[in-house]
Amino acid sequence: MSKHLYEVTLNRGRNNRNYFPFLSNMGTLRGKGPDFGGINNVCLVAHHLDAKTLHLLCTEGFDGGESDLTVVEITRDSLDDEQGHHRIYTDLIENYFLPYGTFPKVKRRSSR
Repeated sequence: MSKHLYEVTLNRGRNNRNYFPFLSNMGTLRGKGPDFGGINNVCLVAHHLDAKTLHLLCTEGFDGGESDLTVVEITRDSLDDEQGHHRIYTDLIENYFLPYGTFPKVKRRSSR
């Protein structure tokens, strides 16, 4: 089954009252922090569900403030966008996610 890649962001990170439920949910969903610092306020998640349903899973146990969390799908276009911020995840995605799953919207660059 093919999957989608998502960037999940919690506003204010550790200062958000829902940080610990967020961290627990990211562990359950096998989220990956974008750097060696771990999961602070951004996490990358591979899942077969749509963004709206993933948002519900990510906010499970929240004490209000579900709007503090955003889920954005990562695609090859967003990775290749010169002005986009998904570009910083390119190496992580190509080396961590792509070898172990089928992601139709995020295919490996043909030059590699």
